[in-house]
Formats: sequence, structure tokens, C-alpha cells
Amino acid sequence: MRKPMIVLIVSALLMVIPASGGPLLKSRVSVEANWVAHLDYDRFVKSQIGQAIRTELAKEGLEEKLQVFKSMFSFHPIDDIRSVTIYGSGDDREKAVALFEGRFDADKLIALVQMNPQYQQSKHGDIVVHSWVDENKKDPNGPDQRVYGCVYKGNTVVLGAGLEAVGHAVDVLNGSAANASKGVFEQAVLGAKGAFIQVAANAVGDMADHKSGAAILNQTDELGGAIGEDAGQLYVNLSLRAESVQVAQNVKKMLDGMIAFLSLAGGEHPALAELAKKLNLSSTDRTITLYFESSTESVVTFLKEIWRAEKNKR
Repeated sequence: MRKPMIVLIVSALLMVIPASGGPLLKSRVSVEANWVAHLDYDRFVKSQIGQAIRTELAKEGLEEKLQVFKSMFSFHPIDDIRSVTIYGSGDDREKAVALFEGRFDADKLIALVQMNPQYQQSKHGDIVVHSWVDENKKDPNGPDQRVYGCVYKGNTVVLGAGLEAVGHAVDVLNGSAANASKGVFEQAVLGAKGAFIQVAANAVGDMADHKSGAAILNQTDELGGAIGEDAGQLYVNLSLRAESVQVAQNVKKMLDGMIAFLSLAGGEHPALAELAKKLNLSSTDRTITLYFESSTESVVTFLKEIWRAEKNKR
């Protein structure tokens, strides 16, 4: 069924840019997780970059579409979602969950889900767990990929591809299962001021598992990242902890080359070249830090250039 999955798909697309009413709360994350991403919607939509992006999207008719969405699902995908936290263990999709915090009409969402021809429900303690299959993503040659979800305390929607993971997430929220508040994610960048996106992962090399295009990650033990805005400056703060000092030096050389290439793109993409010059790369022992800071206005100018270029291609 299409409608219930829109709740997940639209929210997921939006959360890649923004999400949550406050910084990452490790107490809402399972101690079994080795990666987490948190997005602060409240902070993002109030930031200069968030307002600028929304203004540009409004010119494309997004606001009208969002109002239609709200009339169907009883909540606004931007204004009514306060936070999104996603976490999991390794690359097993059935161990990953997403927590959406906001203002929802739970009864209406549940009624939409129940319209799915393959709807099922089960109980986890006092919580009703709903399950459905996205008709548009069914694999005729494989098993149906079910989605599991429940509403916790009226303001948090828990979604996942695994029934056990959703149940465990509820246990973490109510305190009956251990959370990650004590030392699971110690990446310093998680404390960055004004961050609206926070990411952390441990045992990164094991998750990358020598996949093509992931040469850097294959040799990384830990990573952390934060994107935010502070005093009118947009920043990106990334850190990688490599397997060894030698690996860290090799990765730094690789990244230095990429930055140099971007800095030389002044002819075709002058705004990109100027932003690339503001990238600062450093290495201490096994840790590599990439820091970018620029006025929000200059980043918005760059984004507008991209939007205009994409429009011209249509």
C-alpha cells in the first residue's frame, strides 16, 4: 500500500537534511547499536540555511504539496516533526530503527496502515506493533519486506524492518533495556555547538566489509560528524579514527588530493572552488579531522547555483 509508506519515505528524505528537538539523546539509543544518526528539525528549520532552503523549495511549489500531505496524514512533514534518530548494528536492515518525535494524530496514521491488505498486528508488552508490506516494493522473486511500527507515548513513532528491533527500541525508551548513554559513542564532534546533524559509528571497517568505493571506510575504526550553524557560520566537522598511524597518513594524502582538485575547479564552478579553499584537514596520530566553516550566505549562494544548473538541464 502506498499511503502508509509515504509517512516513512517522506520523513526519511527530509531527515537526511534536518531533524530532532534538541541534540542527540544517547539514552534513546540502544547499547547494542554501533552507528547512530540524529537530526534536529527544530534547530535546522530555525537556522539561516534551513530558512533559505525552505524559501527556495517554496518557489517550486513544495508548501502546497506539504499542505496536501498534512490534510491526508494530519501532520506537517517539516513543522510537526521535531526529531529523527536512526540507529542500528552493522548493515543488517532488520536491526535498524528510526524514531520520529513530533505531533501526530496516531489514530489516523494507524487507520491508514490498517488499510494495507497485508496488515498484521502484534503486542509488545502494552504496545501494539503494526505491520504492513509496501505494495510498490514487493519482490516477485523473494519474500515480502515488511515494515513494523508503533506509537510510543503519543509523540514518538518507532519504525523498522525487524519486529525484534522495534520491540527492543521500545524497551530502550521505557528503560527496561540498556541504552548507549555510558560511553558507547564518545566521538568529540557530537558535542559541537549548534549542530543540527550528528552522526557516529564504531567498527566502521567491519560494516564497510571491503565494499567497492569504500576504501577509506574499510580502514576506519570510528567516525563522527556534525553539521550545524553557529553565529551565522555554517560548519561541517568530521573525524575519522584509522586502523593505524600509517593508514591515517595515507587517508590524509588521499583527502588532500581531493581537496586540491576541488580548489582548482574555479573555471567551471567558482563558488565550489571558493568553498573548497575553506576545508581544513589535519591529522593527529590515528585521527583525521576535516573541518569546514563558511558564512551561511556563501553556502546558500552555492546551493542556488546548483539549483539553477539543474533547472537548466530540464
